[in-house]
Amino acid sequence: MYHPWRHARDLGITIEFVPGLRPRGTYAAGLIQIRAGLSQRERRVVLAHEIVHCERGDDGIACSRWHLQKQERLVHIEAARRLLPIEEIAAVQCEPDPAVALWVDEYTLALRMHYLTDAERDQLDVDEWRIA
Repeated sequence: MYHPWRHARDLGITIEFVPGLRPRGTYAAGLIQIRAGLSQRERRVVLAHEIVHCERGDDGIACSRWHLQKQERLVHIEAARRLLPIEEIAAVQCEPDPAVALWVDEYTLALRMHYLTDAERDQLDVDEWRIA
């Protein structure tokens, strides 16, 4: 299982919880800020997402809104892959709420399922998944 808190510590990243932060999380120069009040699953997803931004050296600037949206999607897909290895997805396939069992939000699980590789798809009974 991927542990974003441990990964952030290993990278020397400081994590700060900020009340009223407009986005769910931000990153800059070794500091990740996460909106206070998120659930534990949401904090885990946000931290994984912001770690990917830090590793990529993203500065939050894009030449257009389209490029920014594309960048955010690519970052979240990578975060979802880290948080949701195919073996762990397969292990909870019959759970009533797989996102809860996997400690992620529903959007992250749905995104991961949407971008499965053919090899990953072969490991799952994809027809059994009912994700919003």
